[in-house]
Amino acid sequence: MTGTVRRAVRRGSAVAVLALALVGTGAAPAFAHAVIQSSDPPQGAAFDTSPKTVTLRFSESVEASLGAVRVYDQRGHRIDTTRPVHPGGGSSVVQVSLPSLRNGSYVVTWRVTSADAHPVRGAFTFRVGPSASGANVSGLATRLLSSAGGSRVVGALLAAARFAIFAALALLVGGAGFLVLAWSAGRFSHPAVRLVWVGWVALLGSTAIAFALQGPYAAALPLRDMLRPGVLADVWHTRYGHVAVLRLALLVLAVPLLRMLLPPRGRPPSEYPLPSWWPAVGALVGAGLVLTPGLAGHASTGSWVPFALASDAVHVGAMSLWLGGLVMLLMVLFPRRELYELSTAVPRFSRIALLSVSALVATGAYQTWRQVGSLHAAVTTDYGGILVLKLLGFVALVVLGAFSREVVNRRYLEPAEVVWFGVGAAAAEDGGGANPPDDYRLDDYRLDEETAVHRLKRTVGAEVVLAVIVLTLTALLVNTAPARGLEQGAFVGTLKSSKVWFDVVVTPVRAGANELHLTAVSPTGGIADPPSVGVELSQPSRGIAPIKVTLRRLGPGHYVSAGLQIPFPGDWQLAIKALASETDEVTARKTIAVR
Repeated sequence: MTGTVRRAVRRGSAVAVLALALVGTGAAPAFAHAVIQSSDPPQGAAFDTSPKTVTLRFSESVEASLGAVRVYDQRGHRIDTTRPVHPGGGSSVVQVSLPSLRNGSYVVTWRVTSADAHPVRGAFTFRVGPSASGANVSGLATRLLSSAGGSRVVGALLAAARFAIFAALALLVGGAGFLVLAWSAGRFSHPAVRLVWVGWVALLGSTAIAFALQGPYAAALPLRDMLRPGVLADVWHTRYGHVAVLRLALLVLAVPLLRMLLPPRGRPPSEYPLPSWWPAVGALVGAGLVLTPGLAGHASTGSWVPFALASDAVHVGAMSLWLGGLVMLLMVLFPRRELYELSTAVPRFSRIALLSVSALVATGAYQTWRQVGSLHAAVTTDYGGILVLKLLGFVALVVLGAFSREVVNRRYLEPAEVVWFGVGAAAAEDGGGANPPDDYRLDDYRLDEETAVHRLKRTVGAEVVLAVIVLTLTALLVNTAPARGLEQGAFVGTLKSSKVWFDVVVTPVRAGANELHLTAVSPTGGIADPPSVGVELSQPSRGIAPIKVTLRRLGPGHYVSAGLQIPFPGDWQLAIKALASETDEVTARKTIAVR
């Protein structure tokens, strides 16, 4: 390995470690946008005789194989129940059967997995018997729910594994694509072969690790339970588990294809011609691999799922081809400094990069519309904020790519391929263009090889660093509930104060009758249960005094207003005031757009 390659490896490793640290720092256990709509028994209900079941109804499909619906008596002792099931096959309803309960107060805690692999949780209480008392049960419910809040370490490790999956896809799919489409001679370059196999091994390992971590993440278990057979079996029965197994199967199918593409070291090229059918089959397996992130993520939920999955696959595939090719250029092709290879591979990759950027712009625009839906959601939700940062990083990538493309044009294109615009020059893809100025000299325009390679190494290196940052933000987006609620007729957001955060859902965010759900959480992710919570709506710009919202307590830190009346459309300020302690009041505010 040359000194240049060693330096590139060290720099790339440093950037990757920093990216993983950023992902881990922002990767507290995420809670999806699925909302519980009703429960049977209802919160605070009193029964003369023991109910036979606990039934929970959610706003969208949830998975119960990794979840738990647990019932405790007023002393905190757990009551034996059956495993959670979907009665009648309804994927948005979860039910457990109860034994005969004695008179007294009971706490129900629940935790299920939303369709996009994120956990959802909550708690409520009920009573059996006419003389049962609810004293101290709310405090018990808070403690039980907080103790099942999930491990930050597990959340951080899972987010890091997701980042590794995206990076490995880029090395494997993008690296192999670069060797087939741009640099066929690279099939016999040991560093290039090693990079592609590193991508295969990394994708295999990160997928297996993510599979093992999904169980503790979804079921709020400690890290030590990640390899417990029962937990792994539960993951196997989820959508996330099925997709992970599919990806592993595709990796196994890719092995013989990679052995054809990447001959053993030292073998002559004449002994390993690439079969004519290989590109089509390789593209099919690659398409399957880039489809898997969407199958287990946000693209698999909501409306227009087939289009969303196709768009997500194209997006991940274009990212892989672009980033994988950049890494090949930086770490393999540039250090070789072979004039013929550079003059052939660099212009070809430049065209691939241009097509990839076009695909990323088109699919990114569609995904932004689908997952965010409005400018207001982009600036008022965590998902929108991270997406804006990702878009800024992508714009910077495009600018750097334009600089790289200009260097390619000035070094590797023929004079007939130059298009003149009076001031400066740019390259056309297929040649042609206006005549050059009378005083034009090719030597004044064309860069020498040393200058071109030096400039490309700087711009491509910067592109790789920015691309890793964009991948980091992508991994964080996967771990964040989408902002699409606004576009679908709901406000979904988190209002933050210094000591208590409030997850709020308002539907349908239109003038007239609405429903508001509020959950108080601590900044570390645990359930909070302030002594008192108040909500007001106001429009200061119109001089409208605050309208007090009537809340009904469903459980520890969970409130609902089923008849919230909003008089007319416009931007309304939602203010939440709560007692963080008996003497410490906190306030959180956010503006919501009412249609």
